[in-house]
Amino acid sequence: KVDDVVLLAFREGPVFDDHEGHDHEDRDHDDHAGHDHDGTDPHMWLDPVNAQLWLDAIASEFGRIDPQNANRYIANAESGKERIAQATHRIEDYLVPVHNQEFLVYHDAYRYFEERFGITATGSVRLSDATSPSSRRLRTLKELVEEKGIACVLSEPQFSSDLIDNVFGSRKLRLGVVDPVGLNLKLGPSLYPELLENIALGIAQCVKQ
Repeated sequence: KVDDVVLLAFREGPVFDDHEGHDHEDRDHDDHAGHDHDGTDPHMWLDPVNAQLWLDAIASEFGRIDPQNANRYIANAESGKERIAQATHRIEDYLVPVHNQEFLVYHDAYRYFEERFGITATGSVRLSDATSPSSRRLRTLKELVEEKGIACVLSEPQFSSDLIDNVFGSRKLRLGVVDPVGLNLKLGPSLYPELLENIALGIAQCVKQ
């Protein structure tokens, strides 16, 4: 366990009212019947501060195992942390126009990212564990889109857009694509900062159009 890593609870309802993790079971109980979501949202790598803490922890452990190269591990961690810090500053600029804007996500994977950068998805089609949505959840989201005039929904490369088209087709929502795991990114020291920046750009481009 690494001290100071941010851990957030699951958001289970289709609509995200705030950042406080309020219980939405009364609105969407059928969505997670038979699913135990009392634990922690696992997408914690999408908080860059968490990633920086992990780099320090990894360097420390590697240095303990291989003390002759401890300084090298520390230097690599510092370099990685600086890359993340630089990406974080760019992301903050990308997301300035997104603050207080409404958008939906297909899969509730982005709470850590949202909390760190001060934006909030209005709701998600699927739960954080990508469980298929109930008809009640979809009805609630469709009503939300109509009520708030939401124009952007963010999907992911591994998910088909058919469900979004079927539910929101009449609204002609803009479909953005963001990738929380970097499926198509090249392995290397730039992968993680690039992953975060791509998410930010995907959100900004979809919301701002």
